[in-house]
Parts: sequence; C-alpha cells; structure tokens
Amino acid sequence: MKKLLTLSLAGLLAVGAIGCSKKEAATSQKEGEETTLHISGLDGGYGTKGWEAVVKAFEEKEGVKVDLRLEKNIADTLRSEVQAGTYPDLVYLSVGSKGGLTDTMIAEKMLTDITSVLDEKVLGEDTKVKDKLIDGIYEGLATEPYADGKLYLAPINYSPCGLFYNANLFKEKGWSVPTTWDEMWELGDKAKAEGISLFTYPTTGYFDAFFSALLNETAGPEVYAKLMTYNVDAWKLPEVKKAFEIVGKLAQYVEPTTVANANGDNFKKNQQLVLDNKALFVPNGTWLPGEMAEAPRAEGFKWGFTAL
Repeated sequence: MKKLLTLSLAGLLAVGAIGCSKKEAATSQKEGEETTLHISGLDGGYGTKGWEAVVKAFEEKEGVKVDLRLEKNIADTLRSEVQAGTYPDLVYLSVGSKGGLTDTMIAEKMLTDITSVLDEKVLGEDTKVKDKLIDGIYEGLATEPYADGKLYLAPINYSPCGLFYNANLFKEKGWSVPTTWDEMWELGDKAKAEGISLFTYPTTGYFDAFFSALLNETAGPEVYAKLMTYNVDAWKLPEVKKAFEIVGKLAQYVEPTTVANANGDNFKKNQQLVLDNKALFVPNGTWLPGEMAEAPRAEGFKWGFTAL
C-alpha cells in the first residue's frame, strides 16, 4: 500500500449530449415552441440542491426551460428509455456506476463529441471552459474513451476516493492505519479476534473502483494504461497477477453480510458496518459522510480517510 491519493481518484462525469441515431433528441421542437433542455442524472450523496441552483440560474440567464430529473435509480429508468430511442440532452452519471449505463453508452458509441465546449466562453466571463479545469483532468480514457483526441465526457467534480474508517476506534485500540498489505493482514487478524471484520464495500461498483486503484499501485501507471486499452500481454504480467492475489486474500476478511447487501437497496447497510464498528474499512468517495450524516453511529465516531 502507498500513500498516493492519486491512485484512488474518481471524478463524477457528465455524459455528453447523446447522439440522435435512432430518434430525435428530447430537445427537438417545432418552430415557435419553447426550448426545453432535458437533463437526467443521479440523486446521489451530494444531493440535488447544487443542480437545482444551476438550473434556476441558467433558465433566468438563457430564457429556456430546463427539465431536470434526478433519481436514485436513474440508470434503470434511462436504460429502458434509451432502448426505446428516447434520449435526454445531458446525463449526469459516472463511468463505472451501478447499472453500467454510462459504460454501455461508451461501448456502443452513443455519445456526442463535445470537444468544442472546451473553447466556449463561460457565461458572464471572458474565460474559456478549459481554463477553469484542473490541468489534465479532461485528458485520458475517462473523458476520451476512444483515444481519438476528442472529448465525449466532461468532468463535473473532482472527488478523492479511498478507504474510510472510524479514526476514534483506531485511537482507542492503539491501531495504526496500514501502509503495506502485510500490515493490513496483521490488522485484519487483530480485528477478527475482537469480532470486527477488516473490510466491506457498498456495491460491486465501488469494489471495481478499488480494484482499479489497486492495479495502478501494483503494476504502475504505464502498465495500468496498457491494461485499460486491453493490451493482452499486460494482463499476463506478474505485477498484475499480484493485484488479483491481494483481492483473493482480502475476500477472506470481508464482513459476512457484505455480498448480500451490496445492491442499490441495501448498500447503506454495508456503509453502516463501519459506523457500528463491525468493519474497519469501506472504499468510498468524499460524499460518504454527507450520505450517512443522519445514520446512528458508535459513541465518539470520527471519520478517517486513507488512500491505497
């Protein structure tokens, strides 16, 4: 394990306006009709107030109507609509999210090239969009999935992901956060002796993100880039095999109810395990404290965070 936060960074992505290859997009209108922009997205840990404020300001500035739809299970709703040929103009949903809708859209090349947006002026400013973004955040497979130098997905926020834990529990037990996998297994054995599991995860999507960070750690950025472009030989390397071996051993330390609850309905039960001191670590993003703000917790609970 390394103290490298960059190995476990994930940004939520806004999917570009979907191509109208089957039917006309939702914004199609007859002459004289009011323009309506249709946006669908995830009602996740960050809530909806930010989007609602943006929509209100945009409607006032541009004189158009925005139909904003944010749902907990938006991927399920959109999948059936997309299959029927009905598309929103903008989708707010991350790559690798539950349901795999964004990944399906990428695979089937259903996204519109939005490269030109980078050179658009920010409303009310003499600044280009790209000048507002962190260096390098829109360059890479997450936003340019076809490696053709064109932007199809736009980063909408930058949220570090890693392992969350109860810092107060570690303090009470005199435990240190592991910096190597050997130390992790040693801690897992200590915790198990006290009836506490080492690891849990909300849903398989979060574990996928964890595994990506792990591959980056064991194989290094250069090999990882080859893995993400389906380089067959890269997948045979011993440093890649090491990541799978770590996951295999980690499975022995997973809290027993995790797999049964790793779904859209019960994922908070897995997150609750950390709050109840029944599991030490859960992979997640910085939205987790807000998402669990009203949940009960062990006395003295304090969020801790570490990278792989």
